[in-house]
Amino acid sequence: MSTSKPSLTYEQALAEGRKVGARRADDAALMALFCADSLQYVVGAVSPQLVWEGAQAQGLRSKDLVHLCATDPLAVSDLMWVESGSA
Repeated sequence: MSTSKPSLTYEQALAEGRKVGARRADDAALMALFCADSLQYVVGAVSPQLVWEGAQAQGLRSKDLVHLCATDPLAVSDLMWVESGSA
């Protein structure tokens, strides 16, 4: 389960991650950094923001998303279509 702040947006998490760096970032910020910088190299044409939002809605941690990228890229793509419940 994610321990991130539930009201954090992708942009806020990404800004926080870039401000403090990956080593000091909380999990939501670390995942935003991964999505913004590495995700498309690993799984291809996906929206970093939508994948981050879907992963957060599913309660995934950064290491869960990285594992999913390595084992099931189509499941990562499916995260773009997860309802966040706050719409």
